[in-house]
Amino acid sequence: MIDFGAFMMIIIAGRMSSAMVTYYYNYHNNPKQLKTYLSSTFSLTIYISILVAALFIFGGPYIFDLVYKSDKVTFFPFGILMLAYAALSEIVMIYLIYLKNKKNISKYIAMVLIQVISNISFQLIYIIGFGMGVEGALLGMVTGLSCAFVTILILEKGILTLSPDWSMIKTSLRFSIALIPYVVIYWCMNQGGRIFLERYSTLEIVGLFGALIVLSRLIILGIEAVINGIRPFLYEQFALAENSNKEQVSLLTKMIINIPLLMVPIVILVGTNFQLISDKLSYSQISHYICFATLVIFAFVYVKLFYQQLIFAKRSDLATGLSFIALIFLVSGFLYWIPKYEIWGVLYATLLGNLVLALMFFLAGQKVVQVSYNFTHIILIPIFTFAIVFIIEWWMISQGYSYSMFGIVQFIIVSLLILLLNRNSIRDYKFLFLNRNK
Repeated sequence: MIDFGAFMMIIIAGRMSSAMVTYYYNYHNNPKQLKTYLSSTFSLTIYISILVAALFIFGGPYIFDLVYKSDKVTFFPFGILMLAYAALSEIVMIYLIYLKNKKNISKYIAMVLIQVISNISFQLIYIIGFGMGVEGALLGMVTGLSCAFVTILILEKGILTLSPDWSMIKTSLRFSIALIPYVVIYWCMNQGGRIFLERYSTLEIVGLFGALIVLSRLIILGIEAVINGIRPFLYEQFALAENSNKEQVSLLTKMIINIPLLMVPIVILVGTNFQLISDKLSYSQISHYICFATLVIFAFVYVKLFYQQLIFAKRSDLATGLSFIALIFLVSGFLYWIPKYEIWGVLYATLLGNLVLALMFFLAGQKVVQVSYNFTHIILIPIFTFAIVFIIEWWMISQGYSYSMFGIVQFIIVSLLILLLNRNSIRDYKFLFLNRNK
């Protein structure tokens, strides 16, 4: 259901939040125009969400019957809750991106805390208090987002309008709609394999794979958090073109790679000791997949890195076109490998798709916005790090050590190794961000 909700977020409102990421900077020097753009985008997202949700209420049950073979996965009530979740997520995201671009950190943190705390609190009430199970978990998510939505209406007086500025909206819609196919493919790259796996395997295997992906996707959360934080600094340099500070660009791009890389040994440590989190016996099998899964997910870090050049140049059409090529490789891999290797098949196909897409984004990105990358740091250090991880795994398991012990040992060695290899960059990060305004 989380997968379905994530997919619906892509199409339910024309992905207007993607336009806010970059078109914000068209108006950031004019507060009045910026407020008009926020109000127009926020309001239109609500109206489009209502329309799309209404259509899915009638067609949703038929779609669920076609996509999911299990009769446990039903549109009512699960699908309808995920429609509300997707719509509210996209609406709230518009405002959160506005706050991030504005660098209003205190209000942004407050909004996130309101959403998270209310989400968890209502989930506890619905699941434990009322015994609603999965339905309670989903309803808690919707209630948490509803609290965030109401808070936005209170904080931003006049944010709702019945007369959006269509001159602003048209360019944003052209950009965001052209980007939708890419975002769909992005979803397929990270979560689409689960649907293919469900067609060829059991729900227990799908559940194991779901837990594996949720855990390994912490690396993607790392990269998204870093990019959200440094995007204003990076885009400032992109805007300077030939006059950009190449050392600063190199430092920022290294940061996009190094922080997710530092999360790799942490994810492996948790994955190899999953028995401490869940007593479900089948989840202990995550330890066999977790190292390769982190490599698969980490390959997507390069997609996100090179994607920034295309988005800065507002080339959503190019991002979408190249993504279709990668999708061919991805789906072909799913169809060929999943029937034979199940979870391993999903991982093989996803790695292939990620590498193809990253390479194409790099070549295309260099043509629209030339960037001088430090390939020693962004390519060779990650390769060396993963080589060490796999060598430690092979040696310790062949010697009869447990995966739990391997997780602890690799965490200590690999974490220290990454910090050691980036010791000079850490000093540079402090200088860049702490002394920026001095």
